[in-house]
Amino acid sequence: MASNAKFYFKPGEGSHIETRVTLRAEAQPAIGGTVTSDGGAPVSDALVLLLRAGDKSFIDRQLTDEDGQFFFGPLEAGELYLVKIHKSGTPVRELVN
Repeated sequence: MASNAKFYFKPGEGSHIETRVTLRAEAQPAIGGTVTSDGGAPVSDALVLLLRAGDKSFIDRQLTDEDGQFFFGPLEAGELYLVKIHKSGTPVRELVN
């Protein structure tokens, strides 16, 4: 089971920031990924759609972050999903898991 975390901070003058991040294994299924260009560069602001594969019903949508990353969860175990990715000016790719 995978775990991950990401956060930003901007310290002010003279500030001291202390944090603790505890990653716990997630029991619920999830999917995360990175959208890249043909050259391997991360693609930000790509539209990522999550659909049920059988009837193509909409579940959720996200835009990729500045690192080209997206994440959906929790998901239902045993369900077949369809992920569609679209970036203006590029063709749509389908990923079935």
